[in-house]
Amino acid sequence: MKTNPSRIALTAMVVTLMVGCVATPAPDHELKNVALIMSGDVVSYASADVGTRISVVDVDGKPAKKPYGPIELAPGTHTVTLKCDGSLKTSTVTVAAGEVYQFSRLTTPGVKGCVGSLARVRSVNP
Repeated sequence: MKTNPSRIALTAMVVTLMVGCVATPAPDHELKNVALIMSGDVVSYASADVGTRISVVDVDGKPAKKPYGPIELAPGTHTVTLKCDGSLKTSTVTVAAGEVYQFSRLTTPGVKGCVGSLARVRSVNP
Protein backbone atom coordinates (compact mmCIF):
# COMPACT_ATOMS: atom_id res chain seq x y z
CA MET A 1 0.00 0.00 0.00
CA LYS A 2 1.42 3.38 -1.04
CA THR A 3 1.49 6.25 1.39
CA ASN A 4 -0.02 9.42 -0.01
CA PRO A 5 1.92 12.59 0.97
CA SER A 6 -1.31 14.57 1.32
CA ARG A 7 -2.67 11.95 3.74
CA ILE A 8 0.48 12.31 5.87
CA ALA A 9 0.12 16.10 5.84
CA LEU A 10 -3.55 15.87 6.77
CA THR A 11 -2.80 13.48 9.63
CA ALA A 12 -0.05 15.78 10.92
CA MET A 13 -2.39 18.76 10.77
CA VAL A 14 -5.13 16.90 12.69
CA VAL A 15 -2.67 15.82 15.38
CA THR A 16 -1.35 19.39 15.68
CA LEU A 17 -4.87 20.77 16.09
CA MET A 18 -5.74 18.15 18.68
CA VAL A 19 -2.63 18.92 20.72
CA GLY A 20 -3.49 22.64 20.53
CA CYS A 21 -6.96 21.94 21.91
CA VAL A 22 -5.45 20.25 24.95
CA ALA A 23 -3.70 23.51 25.94
CA THR A 24 -6.70 25.18 27.57
CA PRO A 25 -6.79 28.08 30.00
CA ALA A 26 -6.68 27.53 33.73
CA PRO A 27 -9.76 25.86 35.22
CA ASP A 28 -12.25 28.11 36.99
CA HIS A 29 -10.99 27.07 40.43
CA GLU A 30 -7.56 28.52 39.54
CA LEU A 31 -9.13 31.78 38.32
CA LYS A 32 -10.20 32.54 41.88
CA ASN A 33 -6.71 33.88 42.55
CA VAL A 34 -5.56 35.37 39.22
CA ALA A 35 -6.68 37.11 36.06
CA LEU A 36 -5.59 35.77 32.66
CA ILE A 37 -4.48 37.33 29.39
CA MET A 38 -5.22 35.06 26.42
CA SER A 39 -4.32 35.35 22.75
CA GLY A 40 -7.17 36.59 20.61
CA ASP A 41 -5.39 37.38 17.36
CA VAL A 42 -6.60 34.40 15.35
CA VAL A 43 -7.25 35.47 11.77
CA SER A 44 -8.73 33.67 8.82
CA TYR A 45 -6.34 31.99 6.42
CA ALA A 46 -8.19 33.86 3.66
CA SER A 47 -7.12 37.14 5.23
CA ALA A 48 -4.33 39.17 3.69
CA ASP A 49 -2.94 39.71 7.21
CA VAL A 50 -2.42 36.02 7.97
CA GLY A 51 1.25 36.64 8.84
CA THR A 52 0.47 39.38 11.37
CA ARG A 53 0.89 38.25 14.95
CA ILE A 54 0.27 40.09 18.17
CA SER A 55 2.26 39.29 21.25
CA VAL A 56 2.76 40.49 24.78
CA VAL A 57 6.25 41.98 25.04
CA ASP A 58 6.30 42.65 28.76
CA VAL A 59 4.17 42.90 31.87
CA ASP A 60 5.18 45.46 34.49
CA GLY A 61 8.53 45.92 32.74
CA LYS A 62 9.43 42.22 32.81
CA PRO A 63 9.63 40.21 29.56
CA ALA A 64 6.64 37.93 28.98
CA LYS A 65 7.52 34.24 29.33
CA LYS A 66 4.53 33.24 27.17
CA PRO A 67 4.08 36.06 24.63
CA TYR A 68 0.92 34.47 23.19
CA GLY A 69 -0.61 33.57 26.58
CA PRO A 70 -1.96 32.48 28.83
CA ILE A 71 -0.40 35.00 31.18
CA GLU A 72 -1.46 35.04 34.83
CA LEU A 73 -1.81 38.39 36.59
CA ALA A 74 -2.22 38.98 40.29
CA PRO A 75 -5.17 41.24 41.13
CA GLY A 76 -4.25 44.92 40.89
CA THR A 77 -2.90 47.39 38.34
CA HIS A 78 -0.48 46.23 35.66
CA THR A 79 1.29 47.75 32.67
CA VAL A 80 1.12 45.51 29.58
CA THR A 81 3.05 46.19 26.35
CA LEU A 82 1.70 44.60 23.16
CA LYS A 83 3.55 44.28 19.86
CA CYS A 84 1.76 44.23 16.50
CA ASP A 85 3.58 44.52 13.16
CA GLY A 86 6.56 46.05 14.92
CA SER A 87 4.56 48.78 16.67
CA LEU A 88 4.37 48.75 20.46
CA LYS A 89 1.45 49.88 22.60
CA THR A 90 1.57 50.06 26.38
CA SER A 91 -1.69 49.86 28.31
CA THR A 92 -2.42 50.11 32.01
CA VAL A 93 -5.09 47.70 33.18
CA THR A 94 -6.57 47.04 36.62
CA VAL A 95 -7.58 43.38 36.94
CA ALA A 96 -9.49 41.33 39.46
CA ALA A 97 -9.20 37.62 40.16
CA GLY A 98 -11.42 35.64 37.79
CA GLU A 99 -11.26 38.08 34.90
CA VAL A 100 -10.03 37.03 31.46
CA TYR A 101 -8.53 39.50 29.00
CA GLN A 102 -7.92 38.90 25.31
CA PHE A 103 -5.59 40.74 22.99
CA SER A 104 -6.35 41.38 19.35
CA ARG A 105 -5.32 43.70 16.55
CA LEU A 106 -6.79 47.04 15.63
CA THR A 107 -6.33 48.59 12.23
CA THR A 108 -7.15 52.07 11.03
CA PRO A 109 -8.28 52.50 7.42
CA GLY A 110 -5.54 54.11 5.38
CA VAL A 111 -2.87 53.55 8.03
CA LYS A 112 -0.17 50.95 7.53
CA GLY A 113 0.36 48.42 10.29
CA CYS A 114 -1.70 47.63 13.34
CA VAL A 115 -1.99 48.30 17.05
CA GLY A 116 -2.54 45.69 19.75
CA SER A 117 -5.67 45.99 21.85
CA LEU A 118 -6.46 44.45 25.26
CA ALA A 119 -10.09 43.88 26.27
CA ARG A 120 -11.87 42.11 29.13
CA VAL A 121 -13.87 39.15 27.79
CA ARG A 122 -14.91 37.64 31.11
CA SER A 123 -15.82 39.55 34.24
CA VAL A 124 -15.55 38.37 37.81
CA ASN A 125 -18.30 35.93 38.79
CA PRO A 126 -20.82 37.56 41.18
